[in-house]
Amino acid sequence: MMKQVLVLDIGNSRIKWGLAGPSGWIESDAGSNIEIERLFSQWRHLNNPWKIVGSNVASTKVADKVESYWHERGIGLKWIQTSEAACGVTNRYERPELLGTDRWAALIGAWHRTERSCLVVAAGTAMTIDMLNDKGEFMGGQILPGRNLMLGSLVSGTHALQDHPGQVRTLPRNTADAMATGIANALVSSIENVYRQMRASSGDSPACLITGGDAKWLHEHLNIDARIEPMLVLDGLLRIAEEEESGL
Repeated sequence: MMKQVLVLDIGNSRIKWGLAGPSGWIESDAGSNIEIERLFSQWRHLNNPWKIVGSNVASTKVADKVESYWHERGIGLKWIQTSEAACGVTNRYERPELLGTDRWAALIGAWHRTERSCLVVAAGTAMTIDMLNDKGEFMGGQILPGRNLMLGSLVSGTHALQDHPGQVRTLPRNTADAMATGIANALVSSIENVYRQMRASSGDSPACLITGGDAKWLHEHLNIDARIEPMLVLDGLLRIAEEEESGL
């Protein structure tokens, strides 16, 4: 890649972005979807990138604001579409085009980090657990409510009182801790169950990469070998941009 490329990951609650050049990442940051003007103020000091590639799984309203900002600067923005294959990864979804573009980019980023069987966990508003085999084939995955979504559902659905942030404990003795522990166990057990299934079917332990806003919190509670990769989706988007540039 010889020119600067800006990649954007618009999620349900946050926008992540990164500017890359010939030597790698130059700058990156993230911000809330409801504080989009702060992102615009950050982007104002950037030189116009050669190309902008993005993934959007939020409302079109947010994407339209971002697109309008760059249009005013005279630069078009390309939103990626999920395909049957790209960047060495094959999509085995029943209807490949319906796989979320953020999941697709994360899978591509993970494959180029590992080139082996891999469990790809994105811990955001929702949590996804996606499986790559050692041939770079996306075999399927799961979608669960994320940490805060689970907590919000418990609080609003049961009128549970939270007088302090809950902690994950072996023996929770108050409501806040009980909810925090139950949520952690539910999310961790889901990941570890898929990990065991992959290990049993292949005879080898897969890599496990975690990304998203709750990656660090989740990593603290896992009992399997895993590593945090905060740039995973952006890495995948950059790979897609590079493949399109090369015409492969």
